[in-house]
Parts: sequence; C-alpha cells; structure tokens
Amino acid sequence: MLTQVRTQAADFVHAAIIRNFSLASWSKSALEAALEVPKKLEHGHLALPVFPLAKEMKRAPPLIAKELSEALANADDEFRKRAIVSVLPAGGFVNITFSDEYLQNVLLAAVKDETSIGKSKLGAGKTLVIDYSSPNVAKPMHIGHLRATVIGQAIRNLGETQGYNVIGLNHLGDWGVQFGKLAWAFMEWGKEYDFANKPFESLFAMYVRFHDEAEKDKELDAKGSAVFKKLENGDPQVTAIWKNFVEISMKEYGRLWGLLGVKHDLVRGESFYNDRLKSVEQLLEKKGLLEESEGAMVVRLGDEMPPCLIRKSDGASLYATRDLASAIYRHEELKADLNLYLVGVDQTLHFKQVFKVLEKMGFEWAKNCHHIAFGMYRFPEGKMSTRKGRAIFLEDVVSQGIEMVRKVIAEKNPNLENKELIAEQVGIGAIIFNDLAVDRVRDVEFNWEKALSFEGDSGPYVQYTHVRCLSLVRKYGKPAPTSFAKTLTETEERELVRLLMSYQDVLAASFTTFRPNILAQYLLEVCGAFSRFYNKHRILGEAPDVESSRMALVETTRRILAAGLKTLNIQAPVAM
Repeated sequence: MLTQVRTQAADFVHAAIIRNFSLASWSKSALEAALEVPKKLEHGHLALPVFPLAKEMKRAPPLIAKELSEALANADDEFRKRAIVSVLPAGGFVNITFSDEYLQNVLLAAVKDETSIGKSKLGAGKTLVIDYSSPNVAKPMHIGHLRATVIGQAIRNLGETQGYNVIGLNHLGDWGVQFGKLAWAFMEWGKEYDFANKPFESLFAMYVRFHDEAEKDKELDAKGSAVFKKLENGDPQVTAIWKNFVEISMKEYGRLWGLLGVKHDLVRGESFYNDRLKSVEQLLEKKGLLEESEGAMVVRLGDEMPPCLIRKSDGASLYATRDLASAIYRHEELKADLNLYLVGVDQTLHFKQVFKVLEKMGFEWAKNCHHIAFGMYRFPEGKMSTRKGRAIFLEDVVSQGIEMVRKVIAEKNPNLENKELIAEQVGIGAIIFNDLAVDRVRDVEFNWEKALSFEGDSGPYVQYTHVRCLSLVRKYGKPAPTSFAKTLTETEERELVRLLMSYQDVLAASFTTFRPNILAQYLLEVCGAFSRFYNKHRILGEAPDVESSRMALVETTRRILAAGLKTLNIQAPVAM
C-alpha cells in the first residue's frame, strides 16, 4: 500500500539528494518518515518537506524544493519512468504525484491475501501484554465496562496487525474486603436465594442487600472484614465460598464476552499476586524506598505527586502493591516488551504513582508500561451505583440493540435469510462502533437513541457499504478481477484509490496512539468516498474493460472494509 510506495519513493529521492547535493546525512529511513500525505489530491500523493536540507545547506527552503523537484523530474530512473507523473515544488515542499496505473496495481497486490491486508512487522518478535475489561467479581458488567472492553479488544487487534505477539490479560477484581462481606452474607442469607438456577442474579442481589443493610447496621462492615481476614488466612469454608463466587461470575462474564466477540488469553485476578506481595515489599525495603507514615508504609515520590501507599496501618495490602507485583510478573514471566493497562481516566494518578515507583526501583522497562486512559460514560440522571442496584447493565444495552435491528428487519426486509444472526451482527456492531468512533480520552454522554442509532456515521452504515459491495460482486457473476483491464482516471475513482492506499498507515497510527477512533473514522471516510463513486459512475453494464476495472475497485473496497471492521471487532454481514 502507501507504505510500499513511500519506501520506493524514499529510495528514489535519497539517491537524487546524494547525486545532486552531495549530501548523505539525511538517511533513507529519516527521509521516508518525513514523507507526508497531502490532504488534497491536487497536491500530490506524497509531499517531502525540505527544511532539514535547508538547515544543513543554509539556503532557502523554496529554492531547494525547486532544485530538488527539477532533479527528480529529470532523473533517468526506472522508478520515475514507471511510477511518477509529476514532481512539483510548493514552498518548502516537494509534491510527488504517482501514476494511476502504478498506484492501482500496488493496491490490488496489497489486498490479494485477505488475511494480511494492511499488516506490518512493526512489533515482530515483541510481546504486547494488554489488560482490558477486567470486571469485579459478583457485579454485573454495566455500560461503564463497555469502553474498557471494546477499546481494549480493538487495541489488542491493532497490535496483532502490527506483528506483535499479543497476550490479552483479564486482571479480574477477585480480592478485597468486599468478598468477606459477601461470604458473610452467603453464610447468613444464602438459603434465601435460588443459587441453583439463578446463581449470578442471586449473587448480585445479595451484594446489593448487604450494602443496603450495612447502611442501617454499622456492625455489618466489621463482620465482613473479620470474614475477609479468615479468607486471607486460608480458612477452607470461606475459601470454598469465594471460589464459588469467582466461578459463577466468570461464567456470566464469559457469556457476555462471547456475545461481543471479546477474548482473553490469561485470567490473572488480584488474588493471583497474593504470594508475590511480600517480595515486592522486601525489594522496596532493600532499595531504601519504603518509609513509615502514620503507621502505614509508603514510597515517597517527591513534590510531583503524593506518596504511593504500599501497606495500610492494619497490615493490608493495596491496589498499588498488587499492580507493582503484576508489572514485575508481566515483564519477568510474560516477557512483555509493551505493557498496557486499559483503565478509566479516574485512575491516572494511581498509575503514575505505580510507574514512578517501578522507575525508582531501577526497572528500565518501566518506560514501556502505559496507562491507556479512557473517558467515562456520563448520564443525565446522575452517577450510576452498582451497590445501590442502580445501573445500566451491559447485557440490557446489547439486548436492546439486537431487538431494534430485529424490528427494522421485520419492517424492511422480512424475507431476509439468517435474520437472527444478522440482527446480532448489526445490533452489536452498532454499539461497538458508537463507542470506538469517539476518541477514547473523551467522556461520552450515554443515551439510548445515540448508542443504538443506525443512521449516519454509524457501524451499520459501514456494514451496509460492505453489503452493497458484496451485492455488486454477486451481480457481476464472475470472480472478482485481480487486475485492472483499464486504468481508472475519474476523480471519484482516484479519490477512492488514494484513500484505500492509506489503510496500512491508518492501522499503524491507530495502534501507536492507542486510538481505535482513527480507524473507525477512516472507515467512514472510505464509505463516503465509495458512495460518491457509486452514485456518480455506472459500474455494471459498462464496456467490459471499464466494468472489470471498476469491479476490481469495488472488491478492493469490500476487502478493506471487512478487514477494518474485523480489527474493530465488528462483523461484516453478507446481507442486511
């Protein structure tokens, strides 16, 4: 794709710079990285800023751009003759326009293998560990978990497109005093609930009840803490109850993850690190970092942020202690070259503290740990509360999305085959795309109408464009062409080709910034460009060479849309 074009162009330009200016200081890799994609096609396909040359040569950038353009345009070079139409100066830039034939052939070759479209080797030989979704045991996943789940899965998929060995980690919230409270509630009230037939519903109802009762009876919290102490000490009865809670919850979460197409490779709950906490504290003590503060143990982090609390005055460990143990585990045992934490923006200070402590411990790899923060869902009626049983549950959102599509199908296409499958694909796709299309750092105000919209810039719009391409392929009645019988030169055709060529760059940018919205917005642009092409030009029934070439462009568009949707973890339906 454009990456290949950029590499070939960099070789060509680099040779010309050495030949005409006797300069070898600007490396080919640096030159290749400097090549930009102009926003408008009339400014060429690639633009090279010559300011680094101007600084070295102590000459005005426009003058250098003019001289370099002339040298490139007149070069007796096979690549120039085969691929380049024009090289023109524009201020301090050299604008390069490639031939339509060259670009279209590069594009077709790039999508020939549907399993490798847009993939790169940026992360080849490296391991990426990404922690996402990670709900708390006994609590249903609510709409607030949607972002951690779908953004995390999308970044995981993006990492795979860049060649990383990706390990998706579920850092399950399965430890803490709340489990002592739940265990106490189970021993006291468990027989009042239908755990045999409705285990998770019963578990959550009991969770809400405990917190309601604890507001009236202040002794309940102390009773729960006492039971948690038994759990920490390995009491067999309490441990068995706790394990049952985890098992019940994981079955429920697994069902929802299955609906959303989400997967994890490892479950490493907070409890996994219990026997690793002491060694973390010993290492901190050995490094001279651990200090006492009002009976608690902390690591001071200077004036830039508050101390990091490692152990409470009652001897209990904290999230920070577990996250330090987790980071060390991910580096030493999972061999993480890149360690990502998909957690809400409200935990920004926490992760700054954890990463700073790792740095003070002397771990150079701490710079490869990143908190991928995301904004929260906000609600007109105020904040959700799982403890009070007041929340919008993720399953309800998914179910309503599917039901809305069922109604649309019943109204507009009642004879559609596989209606239930398509209702799931489109309904779930709408919910995922609605989230991913927004920059993850922004807060999102949740409302049902917007979340489940199937109009305008939405997941169903992208899915429908894919279906429209597939419909044309079916009507064509022959295998999709693998070459252009005729070079496409109409404005809408060239604009679509130019946009499709940038798919690999979009994947790279989306991953390196950890922003799936870059890919989501790109897919909307492709759909818009395809719609303009489709509405302006007849595709089927034209002269054979024109029809064949336009169908090659249709199939290329379909493949890139399908690949992009898959990377966002959205299915591409075959009919709608």
